Amino acid sequence: MIVKPGDYVPSLRWRTGEYQALSRLSDAAKSRVVPFIVIPEIEFDFEEWVDKKTVQEHAEPFPKRYKDKWGMRAAWVDVHPKILAETMDDGRFPIQYVFDELNKVGSNAVPVTSLDAPARVNAAVAAIVKRDGRGVGVRARIEHIMKPGFAVALSSLLKSIGAQPHDADLVLDLGAPNYEPYDDFADGLIAALSGIDTGTFRNFILMGCAYPETVALDKPGGDLKRHDWLFYKAFVAKLDDDARIPNFSDYTIVNPEFTPRDMRMIKSGGRVVYTMPETWFVRKGGAFRDNPKQMHDHCDHIIGSGKFRGAGFSSGDEYIQQCAKKTKGPSNQPWWKFVAINHHIMHVLDDLAKLGAAA
Repeated sequence: MIVKPGDYVPSLRWRTGEYQALSRLSDAAKSRVVPFIVIPEIEFDFEEWVDKKTVQEHAEPFPKRYKDKWGMRAAWVDVHPKILAETMDDGRFPIQYVFDELNKVGSNAVPVTSLDAPARVNAAVAAIVKRDGRGVGVRARIEHIMKPGFAVALSSLLKSIGAQPHDADLVLDLGAPNYEPYDDFADGLIAALSGIDTGTFRNFILMGCAYPETVALDKPGGDLKRHDWLFYKAFVAKLDDDARIPNFSDYTIVNPEFTPRDMRMIKSGGRVVYTMPETWFVRKGGAFRDNPKQMHDHCDHIIGSGKFRGAGFSSGDEYIQQCAKKTKGPSNQPWWKFVAINHHIMHVLDDLAKLGAAA
């Protein structure tokens, strides 16, 4: 799997809004997207005070749904750390189960591991890599990257799973840091990477997030800076002319630290998140479940704001227009995640195309 310059790597937890956002992209857009898919943690039942599902029930639908929603297109597949070392009913790890089932139906998915993964999980990944022959993705978080022994640890990990750099995809996951000042952060990251020959890896990805875990905006909303994208441009501009440029990756509009909350205690507000060149425009109202029809007004406001890209820009934009005209209902909150992420993916593809043209 080779990710081309200008291709986009959205990091997506495999929940309804995320996989609907992927599946409803145009074929042209899908050809420029290689998702980094994470099988998420199990949601918690706050009434019964237990997990809503077993690991078996949670992971079992993934292979078929992946095949239905993404087909034979390339992607990385990772497992959330909370369930990474849990086991299915037959004793397999979730990553084993998923790739065994995908192997039966056919896919071009690539397994992911990290420097934090237990040795027994890496042994399972090694078996997948040997059998499927599609290489491996290695996620290195910021705390790994900044350690003096990063290069040695990375080399040892690859050796343990029987992979060479040319079979491996290096994914630098910054998480959700304080990006500012961009230049200082870029200098520090470039210095930390000086011991790594990024050119030897099959793919090189820079992943990060700027969307906050809690949106601290009063009604009716406002703008949030896309620090991840702005930092990426600053980082690329600082690279030497012969340095390898990483592909851009972000967590779209979902913070990596977000966990489902007890909705009996929280009334989540109705909102539309609309990606723009340097910010997210967030139109925010009162509690969604108290007044779902507020979404019609939110969508109408976005269309009239001068920021709207038009119904033809994405499936998400089409739904915004339909909701504004009241030809579609307010649906539910997971659907508005689809709307936001689908538009976001198309906007980032446009950002990358413009950045490449300006280079």
